[in-house]
Amino acid sequence: MGSVGEVSKVEVAEEEKKGSKENGNKKKRKIIFQYGNYNRYYGYRVGSTLEEDPRMSLMRKSWFEDKDVIDVGCNEGHVTISLVQKYRVRSMCGLDIDPGLIHKAWKNLENEAGVTEGRTVKSLYQWSDYVYEEGMDWLDCDDEDFEKPALTGTSAETTIDDKMEGGLEGMELLERVIFKNANVLHCNLRSNIVDTVLCLSVVKWIHLNWGDEGLLEFFIMTYRTLRPGGAFILEPQPWSSYERKCRVSEVCRQNFRNMILRPDHFPGILLEQIGFKSCEEISLEVPNSTKGFSRPLYLFTK
Repeated sequence: MGSVGEVSKVEVAEEEKKGSKENGNKKKRKIIFQYGNYNRYYGYRVGSTLEEDPRMSLMRKSWFEDKDVIDVGCNEGHVTISLVQKYRVRSMCGLDIDPGLIHKAWKNLENEAGVTEGRTVKSLYQWSDYVYEEGMDWLDCDDEDFEKPALTGTSAETTIDDKMEGGLEGMELLERVIFKNANVLHCNLRSNIVDTVLCLSVVKWIHLNWGDEGLLEFFIMTYRTLRPGGAFILEPQPWSSYERKCRVSEVCRQNFRNMILRPDHFPGILLEQIGFKSCEEISLEVPNSTKGFSRPLYLFTK
């Protein structure tokens, strides 16, 4: 006859087996990505047959080479890092609302730079280079301040040779990039601070979560952040995708019901209301994209 302890072990094992079977019959809990912060986005978009994001084929050297850039909704940072490597971007700030994705972006950056035992080189840039000090609003600044480039990381003391042939790698890559976990609508971004703002398949999520008012606020902020002649590269999602995703939260559902603005209105809004001087349709669809991701790409110039 077994001891009490042995009987208890058998009972526990049977209960665990029963519980495991019951759990196996239940559907896996679906993860809701309210802000489009998909943790396998690049796997869906790029697929298993391509090594590079297909949107890279539409990017132009003139938008990035020796430019200061902000990538809004950078996800895990693959496109962000690729642009810096390929076009020798002067400074790049990747923003995303999801802290987990930003953590992955930093890891991806270190992997691309060949860092294996902890980083010893830091970026030449800091978050404070991009935003006004706490309590200081852009409306409080003189117009003269708007024309002053605030990014000063590439000083005369910098060891980077901007005329060097080939793409960036290693420590140079670490010096040029920062990633920041932030909601772009809550950032007090400086005026006239960058040459290019990248917004790829993100604007729908701003629109759904913060409505028409939040969308217009983002467009105004983007215009203000760009230097004269700056580029706003926008990849909007189609209205049909709004209809499919509006039920991710009650906030999104209500905003969707109240929306007046539509994606086909965006060019007119950015030109006539926000103040961009020109719009160029780069492509109506992105080549080699997986199903559902072949979207138009626009260039708006300040």
